[in-house]
Amino acid sequence: MNAIQRDAANRALLIKLVLVVLLMFGFAWALIPLYQVVCQLTGISAMKRDAGLAAQAALPVEMRFDATVQPGLPWQVAPLTSRLAVKPGQFVTVEYLITNASQRQVVGQAVPRYLPAAAAGYIKKIDCFCFRRQAFAPGETRRLPVVFVIDRAIPPEMRSITLAYSLYDVGS
Repeated sequence: MNAIQRDAANRALLIKLVLVVLLMFGFAWALIPLYQVVCQLTGISAMKRDAGLAAQAALPVEMRFDATVQPGLPWQVAPLTSRLAVKPGQFVTVEYLITNASQRQVVGQAVPRYLPAAAAGYIKKIDCFCFRRQAFAPGETRRLPVVFVIDRAIPPEMRSITLAYSLYDVGS
């Protein structure tokens, strides 16, 4: 094979490679409109649904925090943050201040309540003092955390949630 034939073969190979690259680029560019056509034909509207969830997740949820104590339980309980605007998908930490106002050790347990009750399915707690019994020495005060995230799939009409705890004496 002489030099002219090699040059011609190299040019032909180069032209083929350029054509393959152009075809690949064209195919990749055409995938988005093709996907949209397939979605319209099959009734799948994943892009609209995802866009709707993203827009909905951008709306903050007003969270209120509260606590009540069982009669006879000598604890004083208060959230350090009473209200907070929370974006769905955002990790949030709030703290409750609890004091044992008695001269004896007291063991208590917190039970969460959600208003509206349906909100319970959209709040995912990562850490909470309600997960375990709390033993307080006489006069002891502690700051106890609640770490949670609101599910991005929360309904748009649920924009105000109260997270309240009822605390009970569970003995030792």
